[in-house]
Amino acid sequence: MIKTHQLISTALVGAVVLGGAPFIGSQDVSATELRLAHFTSPKHPMDRLFMRPWTKQIAKMSGGKLTVKIFPGGKLGKGPRAQFKRAVDGVADITFGLQGYTSKIFKRTAMVELPGVAANSNELVKKMWAAHKLMAPEYKRVKLLAMWVGEAPVFMSRKKPIRTLEDIKGLKIRTPSANQSRWLKALGASPVSMPINQVYRALETGRIDAVLVPPSVIKSFKIGEVAKHYTTGLAQAFGRSPFFVVMNKKSWNGLSKADKALINKTTGAEWSAKATAIYEKAGAGGLNSVRNTGKHHIYAFSKADQAKMKAILLKARAGYIAQLEKEGVPAKAILAAMGSGS
Repeated sequence: MIKTHQLISTALVGAVVLGGAPFIGSQDVSATELRLAHFTSPKHPMDRLFMRPWTKQIAKMSGGKLTVKIFPGGKLGKGPRAQFKRAVDGVADITFGLQGYTSKIFKRTAMVELPGVAANSNELVKKMWAAHKLMAPEYKRVKLLAMWVGEAPVFMSRKKPIRTLEDIKGLKIRTPSANQSRWLKALGASPVSMPINQVYRALETGRIDAVLVPPSVIKSFKIGEVAKHYTTGLAQAFGRSPFFVVMNKKSWNGLSKADKALINKTTGAEWSAKATAIYEKAGAGGLNSVRNTGKHHIYAFSKADQAKMKAILLKARAGYIAQLEKEGVPAKAILAAMGSGS
């Protein structure tokens, strides 16, 4: 919902008595304000280090004619799952969220969650944009401003440590998306889907045994208060969770050519890569916050288990790609565009 304010300044230029009426000059200046909604705290790295600097950049480059006001913590609607819909419906002009929360809509984009696509997150976000034209149909109802991936996930548990592949079997593990659920099932776990803002309580009460999440949540969602055991070594086997910033189509179409050019200049692939870098740094900080505390324990899967895990997941990946092709999703073409084979 764009807010446009008309600012009128009237100056008396002079009065010439040639009919008795003074000449009055006036100037109109329009200012547009966009509303950006997200579900996290204002202290979250994506707010502090990604979205907020962008809003300041927009205001500065436009001379204050275009501004973006952030509404954090679900102020324009509770629940992270509805973030994309809020942009489509115009509840907010711009929203930030995860494609995995509505996996059925984003089968193409969610291919970044497939095993063995990239060696690291920075490489994966570049591959994601290399294939973005094939993912574009999923964003036809909005204006896509950014899409990126987070850092590699780790297992986090409260009671039972996960040291080997065998330890995963039978555990109730929280997952953010249908794809991660698929990979967890292949490893013998029982996936439980829920948004990240419900994980703290679910882990605390035993509703779930563990979570499979990027380590940035250790601090940003305070998971370090309830999780005692952390297992790394998933970077080569697992994909990464994708994220988006999208804009309502009507709001986008209502902007001036100059404002559209400014937004296009400051968003896209380069801006997306910054988000991934922020997550990578936040993830490293999250793991460091639970090192050597005496209360937490960090493990790593052995090289043998890592190789076995990757083999299991690549086999599951092959079956899923065949399924997507039957559903009309150009999975092989997307993998080829990302340079990841089939």
